[in-house]
Amino acid sequence: MTGWAGILIALLYFLLQYSAIKTADRQTETKSNLSRPFLYSLSVAASGSTWLYYGSTGYAAKYGVEFIGLYIGIVLVFTLGFPLLLRIVELARSEGIASISDFIGARYGKSFSVAAIVTLITTIGLIPYISLQMTAIHYLFDVFGGVYDPHRHNDEMDEHLLVLLMVLGIGYFTITHSTRSTDLTDRNDGLLHALAVDTVIKFVAFLFIGIAVTTFLFGPPAEVLHRVASSEAALPVPQMNVSAGNLIALVLIGASSVLLLPSQFYLTVVENRSAKELRTARWFIPLTLLLAGLFVVPLARIGPAILGEHASADFYFLSLPLHAGQYWLAVMAFAGGLSAATTMVIFPSIVLSVMISNDLLLPVLLKRASRVSPNQTTNFARTIPKLRRAAVLGILLVALAYQFTIIGHVDFTGLALVSAIAMMQLLPPFLGALFWRRGTARGAIWGMLGGFCFWVYTMILPTMLDTTSFLLTDGPFGLSVFRPQALFGLDASTYVNGLIWSLSANLTLFVIGSLSKSATPLERIQASAFIAENTHSLSAIGSLQPSVTVDQLKTTISKYIGGEQTDNAFAAFHRDENISLEGADPADFKTVHFSEQLLSGIVGSPSARMILSLAMGPTGIAQRRAQVLLDHATGALAQNRHLLQIALDQMDQGISVFDPQFRLSCWNTQFRLILDLPKELQRMGTPLRSIVYCLFERGDLAGFTSQTFVERFTGFAAPWRIKLKNTGQTIEIRSNSMPDGGLVTTFTDVTSVVNADRLLRQTNESLELRVRDRTKELTRANQQLANAQRSAEEANIGKTRFLADAGHDILQPLNAARLYASSLMERLGNSSEKELVNNVDTSLEAVESIINALLDISRLDTGALKPVISVFCLDTLLQQIARDFSPAAREKGLKLRVVSSSAVVVTDRNLLRRLIQNLVSNAIKYSRSGSVLVGVRRQGATVKFQVFDTGIGIPTSKLEYIFREFARLSDGMRESDGLGLGLSIVERIAKVLDLAIVVQSTVGMGSVFSVTLPASKLPSPPANQELMMLRPPGALTGLLVLCIDDNAQSLAGMRELLTTWGCNVLSMNGGNALRAYCLEHGAAPDVVLADYNLEEENGLELVRFVREHFAREIPAALITADRSDPLRERATAQDVSIINKPVRPAVLRALLSHFRQTYTVE
Repeated sequence: MTGWAGILIALLYFLLQYSAIKTADRQTETKSNLSRPFLYSLSVAASGSTWLYYGSTGYAAKYGVEFIGLYIGIVLVFTLGFPLLLRIVELARSEGIASISDFIGARYGKSFSVAAIVTLITTIGLIPYISLQMTAIHYLFDVFGGVYDPHRHNDEMDEHLLVLLMVLGIGYFTITHSTRSTDLTDRNDGLLHALAVDTVIKFVAFLFIGIAVTTFLFGPPAEVLHRVASSEAALPVPQMNVSAGNLIALVLIGASSVLLLPSQFYLTVVENRSAKELRTARWFIPLTLLLAGLFVVPLARIGPAILGEHASADFYFLSLPLHAGQYWLAVMAFAGGLSAATTMVIFPSIVLSVMISNDLLLPVLLKRASRVSPNQTTNFARTIPKLRRAAVLGILLVALAYQFTIIGHVDFTGLALVSAIAMMQLLPPFLGALFWRRGTARGAIWGMLGGFCFWVYTMILPTMLDTTSFLLTDGPFGLSVFRPQALFGLDASTYVNGLIWSLSANLTLFVIGSLSKSATPLERIQASAFIAENTHSLSAIGSLQPSVTVDQLKTTISKYIGGEQTDNAFAAFHRDENISLEGADPADFKTVHFSEQLLSGIVGSPSARMILSLAMGPTGIAQRRAQVLLDHATGALAQNRHLLQIALDQMDQGISVFDPQFRLSCWNTQFRLILDLPKELQRMGTPLRSIVYCLFERGDLAGFTSQTFVERFTGFAAPWRIKLKNTGQTIEIRSNSMPDGGLVTTFTDVTSVVNADRLLRQTNESLELRVRDRTKELTRANQQLANAQRSAEEANIGKTRFLADAGHDILQPLNAARLYASSLMERLGNSSEKELVNNVDTSLEAVESIINALLDISRLDTGALKPVISVFCLDTLLQQIARDFSPAAREKGLKLRVVSSSAVVVTDRNLLRRLIQNLVSNAIKYSRSGSVLVGVRRQGATVKFQVFDTGIGIPTSKLEYIFREFARLSDGMRESDGLGLGLSIVERIAKVLDLAIVVQSTVGMGSVFSVTLPASKLPSPPANQELMMLRPPGALTGLLVLCIDDNAQSLAGMRELLTTWGCNVLSMNGGNALRAYCLEHGAAPDVVLADYNLEEENGLELVRFVREHFAREIPAALITADRSDPLRERATAQDVSIINKPVRPAVLRALLSHFRQTYTVE
């Protein structure tokens, strides 16, 4: 990477910042502020995100995890210190505070001496920090440009020139935006957008770098950990210990930085608009610091292991991506580092320039102007921006000069802490301003100057001397007790030593100075405003009058903000406060106080007080007393009005107060919401007629004229109501007169009451009619329900009948085909054509399975299949499963293990068997190797039937999909053929039986299907009551079988098959042929096989006829496609077995063998 590439990135960065500011400036007031809390939080996080780049990693690389103390301090302020933050924000808003120097100076009698010292300390203390950021830019270009690369070309741009160009760009940007508004209390959304963009860039870049370095940039995490553990350069874990003193010091520094750094005070306090913004920052700041801080220690340990011990730890974030050759990540790191450094040059310079101009330069100019031309006024409207530009230029030049002195041997962490401890010299007067009423300006000045001197001696002086200097090694005059880095023998780190002694001196002198002199009246007034409620009497103020006119105040203020803005501000103030003062009239106390607040936003509180003191003449002591009482009275009135407004806003009714001239003087939030008044009418002094005219023009006062409404409104009559056309609300208005002739009115939204009254009246009037209509509707609905139920039952019966008939018609030819195929296989024996016939039979069997599945789904969906609940032992079912599926498992090389169980359950035996057969069949189909386990678990009052397999598994996202019709996964289609109906049938059977199915699966490892069954406490039925298992088929030679079927093909196929088995076959195509045979005194058959659906009769009737004719219980089987329960019950009652079409030869042969062994055949 080259320096020119860095310049290009810098230009893009400044362009992005400029665009962010311009975009924010173009936003209108009507735009939603929903994003404002996050904008505020991001800008407040700017300083913390900079410490991530230049401080945290370097500190962690040297001293371990102590760096976390800074983050703990910041988090404590935004969590435990949240009430204090709210209080500071409220104080700053009420006092017109624009900076940290304003805040401290305002508390101590609005002393410009205090404000000036605060400004001097912060300026001197921040110069090293700003220089540090310039140095960081210099090193950033060094590392990014590969200055240490021996193959680097000689025509690369010199880094000093790069830094100079960057400083020029930063200076231009800073000077441009430091004077965009002379009022620092104005909200600067443009600057906040720029800081928010900075924070996002820094956090995102740091997170990307941390993730990349720890996960993939230098190999897997395990490999990186090994390299770190074996590296001698990386700081070992045992050495990453924590010093309690250092940690506590860092916590204090972190907490103080939130409020004492001028830029941070401005962002956190001055830029705050609402408590909602602080509440968002309360969780946002800790969260962002936690996320980014997770990678600080990993970077600190991985950096030296990868780059060696000579690489700068503060630039690991850039060096590591460059070392890995990941230039896209290096560009991101460069952008983050550049953003971190430039932010902390630009923004502190802007805030410091305002403080310098307001608290150092402007007071001097004011005093000089009063001495040179006491009777003339000087226009400062154009002077203030010039002062701020000059201050920015001076800050940058001094910082640049200091940067050239520290380049090459800078300690980023140490120098940052030096500046932070300088800011902590403001801590005693800052906390005293909030908690100690007796603190005075003298104490604040003594404390800050004393602490500053100790800071210079213990922290600045060592950086200016050589380490071998006698002053550092032996102490002044050989007194080792006064060594700067171990003052009074304190054995601690440099910054802990400097922090303890500077703050100790500061606090001691602050207390001594405050107690040595009584507070002035103005200091006591300000102490009351900052610490407690103001309770002083206002009786002495009536006889005092300021000696300045309104024109004089306006002339004085216009010199700082311009004439037009001054006129607009005073006009709005007089209109809001209902004050009628001409230019030559003496200004009252409210006007003087308003003038001071207006100036405070421009030049700060101390300078504002000085400007007004000069404007109000040389009356000295009397004038200052008047000003004290003015502050006192104004504060009390403002507090009382604030309390009154809070009370009014808590009421549900809208309240408005009009003066004797019927001009609006007070109102609450509900008044504004109920009438939905435009913004221009929500001001003090708005005439009643203007409000009425607005409502009338909007159409809200139907039935009134403007005149009649005003007369009714001011007539003090009984409560009356109006309906607002715009919102549809009904408002009840009550008007009452006030002693001074004014008017107080309440507005109550009674819309719900009116609607309830109207509804009740309508209900009473139409109750009888509604009851009659409801009765008719109910009768009609019952009739429709009965008709619908009857139609549904008829449709269900029709569907069942249709399924049976359709099944018969569909399966009849299929049955014949299977019989022919089986017969042909028997005849071919071991012939070569037997394989072809076997393929035909297999295809027919597949078609049969599909049709049976479809018919099963239809019967389950229509409810035609009714469960027959019984109590039985699962072991018989388990044995049958083992016998049925063991051949298929062996054929695929799988091990089928069925665990016996004595569990007794209550459910439908046949439906459960079909459900489990489908599950076991699927387990075998989709398992390439391994085993299938079928077993039972007892769980209290239930039994869990489980099928385990080692198949291909099912993705979690597809566990519900597999139960749909025709649903097949891509992997499953490669394993086995089928239509995907098996699990659909399983789900439907489970619903019929009210059973729960649970699927657990891991892709590539297998699945578990679990069915929960209700257990029975009763013993299982005797073995002889169990369904008899079919015995192995025996010899059928000579068995006389009577076959009855009206389908010639099926009859022929059956004859061919039975003949192959050695049976003698009597074929009858219906009842007529059967009766003719019987009349001819034919021999009695051994077995009857009858189709159920015949043209004129059914198979059950013909079986009964044969048995009656031959007077013996001839074993019989009914061959049918009808699977309904009523038919099964009728057949069982006549001791007739059922074989479902299409007939499976194995089942038929087993049944015939069973008949031959069970019954005596004559």
